[in-house]
Parts: sequence; structure tokens; C-alpha cells
Amino acid sequence: MKPLTYIFSYWIFAAIVGLSSGSAVAQADCPLENQINARFDNGAGWSMCWDSRKRENIVLSNVSYQSPDTEPYPVFSSLRLSQLHVSYDDSSVNYNDVTQFGLGGGYVTTLEEHDCPGGRLIDIAGRPSLCERISAGDDSYTTASETRKSQSLTVFSTSQVGSYAYLITWKFFADGTVQPSIGAAGALQRSSKDAHSHFGRELEGVEDKSWLSHTHNYYWQIDFDLGNSATDDQVSELQFLTDSEGRRARVSTRLSTEAARSIEPEKMTSWLISDGNASLPATPAYLIEPVNYGHKHVSAVTEPFTEFDFFVTRQNDCERFVSENAKYYPECHENILEFVNNESLENEDIVVWHRISFHHVPRNEDRHVMHSHWDGFIMEARNLHHQTPDYDGQASLQTLAAMASAGLQADDKVEHSHKSSSGCSLNAPGGAIWSLDMLLLIMLALFGRSFNQLSNSCTSRIHQ
Repeated sequence: MKPLTYIFSYWIFAAIVGLSSGSAVAQADCPLENQINARFDNGAGWSMCWDSRKRENIVLSNVSYQSPDTEPYPVFSSLRLSQLHVSYDDSSVNYNDVTQFGLGGGYVTTLEEHDCPGGRLIDIAGRPSLCERISAGDDSYTTASETRKSQSLTVFSTSQVGSYAYLITWKFFADGTVQPSIGAAGALQRSSKDAHSHFGRELEGVEDKSWLSHTHNYYWQIDFDLGNSATDDQVSELQFLTDSEGRRARVSTRLSTEAARSIEPEKMTSWLISDGNASLPATPAYLIEPVNYGHKHVSAVTEPFTEFDFFVTRQNDCERFVSENAKYYPECHENILEFVNNESLENEDIVVWHRISFHHVPRNEDRHVMHSHWDGFIMEARNLHHQTPDYDGQASLQTLAAMASAGLQADDKVEHSHKSSSGCSLNAPGGAIWSLDMLLLIMLALFGRSFNQLSNSCTSRIHQ
């Protein structure tokens, strides 16, 4: 065991190093007014450069995450909404809002202070239209003895396209997780003169017409550049296949060429983007696990790309929009499915595209002002930390007991006697089963707490 003076000196050194590392900073080629540098209470932070484009509106680039007392870790080269595709149930019209109208330029809505409580309003073309704010999120973790709240950075802008208002939102959490989402609000866009149409519904107070149901297909383009190299990222498809006895086994398939994949709920499909070799247990990675797939829109005859929900391609500057791409890049392909042409992903800069659908069936309340309905997904950070951020490393006695109990039950071959690692069994009064492992864990926890109290007492005396 090291002397208390050594431990105290170590933490002083670590504090100095942490202070000298500073906040995560956006790259130097980003104008100062376009930089976003956010720092959380736990010392973590995000940095990025924003831009507003006529079609996509907000595009974020050079996005890096910094955990406490470390150097910034590059995560994304760019983030954007690539297409907002709307298909009406009567098949009379489809919209591609990003390429037909655009979310930027004159479609950007001016924000007020109350739209960005406690945050910073940023001007787009001379008008406050981008909000950057830090807020408390969900619980970071909860144990039997404590709960820690998390923080997140939200960057959002609103675009008014026709009768719809779209709230384009990016949420960056203190643990490195990222959540893109879109809120759709405003008013209903299209109606039919057939009041009894099967493709919509009649609303109270609006006679002789029905308002049409429709599907919003949101497509995001995510250019991962994990770590120091943009060409060593790997994408794996994870599936859990169930056998005849109900057991689920994980199968990981690396996508080595460009691919178009569909969400398969029965196989619990998800995708892992890793910084290098995904088979190594500590490789930093991001997991995209679809949870919002119930309203999937497929129109295979007229729009074959709608059959798929997840795409991986090589980075190509002219592959910008999921649909109507050739309208702006005649030398390039028309839609995302044509981008997927079997090119190798080995040692290439990869780009991920993900689709989420929402089927909007009008409510009676929607005839005047429509409620905001939100859709999105989560890119969960993995292996960016040694343990859960903010956790002090001291498990409560209840947590240690639960961990030890789980260890005892892990072997499905154990029937009536539970043996510890030393080969002995201990039966507690009342039939409760305890092991030496559990007792040792609890003793270590008690010793650790007593030691910390002694250390804090000595440290307090030194400060005095």
C-alpha cells in the first residue's frame, strides 16, 4: 500500500494535468463564430463546427468528444440530415423536402430567448436561429445508495416548410453518446374532397373533406472518423439468432463492402461502428440499436431505396442526398441505393446513413395546431471510459451483494449447493446463501471506505 503522501501528491499532479488539458476545442480552420465548445460539470466536453446550408440547414463537422482529463477524441467528420421524404397514403404525391425546398435559407425560423432557455442563441444570416444549451438529462446511473444525474449539450434549429415546422436536433451526452432527432409540428398539409376517404379521416368542424395520413422518412448522413485515422473504422452487423430451445446467440458480421441493410426486429439487428478491430474488447465504438421501426415505409416499385434502413458507403463528396441527388450532382448517382455499388470499405473513409419512419394519422386536435411528435435514434458510446462517468468506484454494500449473488447464479449447473471460489459452502440463517466471495467484497468495500475517510481526514489536516 502506498503512503498517503504519495496518493495526495498523485491527485495534485492529476489535477494539474487536467487543468492544463483544457476544454475540447473546435479545429482551427473553423471561424470563431461557428465554433461550439461545451464543457460539462464532470469535466467532459464536446467541440464542433457548425454551418447552415440552404438544403440541409445545420451541418456539424469536426466533432470531437473529450472525457475528463484526456485529450479530445475525434468522433465524426460531419453530421447532417440528408433527406426528409414524405409519402402520402393515397400515393398522389411524394415530397423530398430537403432537395425540393430546403431547410435552410428563408425556411429557417427566428428563435426567441424562451425557445432556448439558459442557452446561447446563435445568428444564422443575421437572425438568431440556432440554439446551443446544456441541460440535465436522464440519470447517469442509479445504485442502491445513490443517483447521479447526467448532462447533455443540445444543438437545434427550426425550419418552416409548408405547413410543417421541423425541429432539427442533435443531443450530445456527457458520456459520449449522441442522439439525433426531429420534432415535427405545425399544421396538416394535405386533404381530400372525399370526406370518407380510406386514406385519411374527417375532422370535427371541417366538412366535406378528409385529412390524409402520410409517412415521414428521416434520413441522416453520419461520417464517422473515430480516433486519429479516418480510414480504419469498421462496421459490423450484430444479430441475435434464437434456436429451437429459445436461446439467443450473438452473431457479428463485418461489412467489408458497401451495403444496404434492413431492420430485422426478430433478429434484434443493430450495427457497431468501431475504431479499428471490433473483436478487441476495449476498442472504442458506437452502437446504433434501432428502437423505432414500427412505421416502416416501403415503396419498392417506385422508390426501391425505401426497402432499407441502414446503409454503409465510401465517402464521396457528390453522394450528398438520399434521393434526388443527381438534381444537384448530375455526374453522380440519383439515390442512396445506387451509391451502394459493392465498393470495398477496407482502409476507406466510411459513411453511415440511417432511416427512421413515422406514420402520421391525423388526430381531431390536428385541425388547427398539431402537437410535436419526435423521432430519432441513439448512437451509444462504447469503451470510451474505464467505467461509468462520475462513478467514484465505491460500490454500496447492496450493490456488492447483488453482484456476488449474480455471480453465484451464473452457473446453471449448480443445483442445491453454492460453493465459493475456495470450494467451501456457507449457508446463512433463514436459508439465505452466502459465499466467501461476497464476504470478501463487502470487507473490501468497508476497508476502502474507512481508508478513504482516513485519507480525507489527513488531507483536510494538510490543507488546514
